[in-house]
Amino acid sequence: MPAPPRKILITRTDRIGDVILSLPTVHAIKQARPDAHVTFLVAEPVAPIVRMCPWVDDYLTTGPGEPVRSLAARLRAESFDAAICLYPRAAIARSLRAAGIPLRVGTSRRWYSLLFNRRVPVSRAQGPHHESVYNMMILSGLPMPLVAPVKPVCEPPDDAMREARIILGEHGIAPDADGFVVVHPGCGGSARNWGWHRYRELIERLHMDGRRVVITGSSAEAPAADKLAAGMDAGATVLAGRTDLETLTAILKMATVFVGPSTGPMHLAAAAGTPVVALFGPVRNTTPDRWGPLGDGHKVFMPPVPVCDCKVNQCQRGDCMDLIKVEEVANTVIEKLTGDLGK
Repeated sequence: MPAPPRKILITRTDRIGDVILSLPTVHAIKQARPDAHVTFLVAEPVAPIVRMCPWVDDYLTTGPGEPVRSLAARLRAESFDAAICLYPRAAIARSLRAAGIPLRVGTSRRWYSLLFNRRVPVSRAQGPHHESVYNMMILSGLPMPLVAPVKPVCEPPDDAMREARIILGEHGIAPDADGFVVVHPGCGGSARNWGWHRYRELIERLHMDGRRVVITGSSAEAPAADKLAAGMDAGATVLAGRTDLETLTAILKMATVFVGPSTGPMHLAAAAGTPVVALFGPVRNTTPDRWGPLGDGHKVFMPPVPVCDCKVNQCQRGDCMDLIKVEEVANTVIEKLTGDLGK
């Protein structure tokens, strides 16, 4: 086997959850070659994710409008020994080749795969594996022995932890003394979700049990989150759109339980070490077998129907997600709260 490369670039330029599920590849490289220097190429909005991962040495960002020539010049200046393209995109593949990176690893299933000189036959389209497994399969194109992957880790910086404590304190929540639940009702549209009325019922049920609830979400979801809280008898703290990604991670880390759909913040909560109660739909290629949270202590709910070929935004049964019972989800959350607080 050739000598393992030392200066390695990993590219994954899509969304938060996708990048988080790519982080175990960095740990695997470090286990195989402890002196490896790993740089992550990500989309600009996702950069805080790799900054918070203790295994990543450096990062670069790019956007959909950056010309191949520009990105290639930046990559050439870094003198990488190898690049692993976990998220296949033609512009990225062209940039890796134009940068003259000696070893370029990617899938063999795209028309531009000839731009890679180490091609791995991986197709995610209808495959049975978890997304993290597909990432490890592509990583196998490196000339090094790879160990079993571990769960992703994101550690918010100290200033984000301080800011999170201030924000929570302003709402009367003492993270070290009060167990609280983060409910994240929004979803980026890539998977089925509970209706927001179900999240309202859940929050009211938790409130009846005396539990504190924090509602998180993106800036775009903030008006809906405010409306959700305003329409409830239960009190809830709305932080949607009011934190950056690092401070959100700190809040998720301090939470006792996270509840939400298949979305980036769900994976972020798991990577921060918080138990997740996740709501998944049955649409093929969006199920927990493919996108479930990694690590122990999580619970996934799905409607009791077969895996289907519905469109994410169009359920042939009406809305099968309503078959996930609020009481069952609430009881699971309360059990996790009681178990954690009783330690």
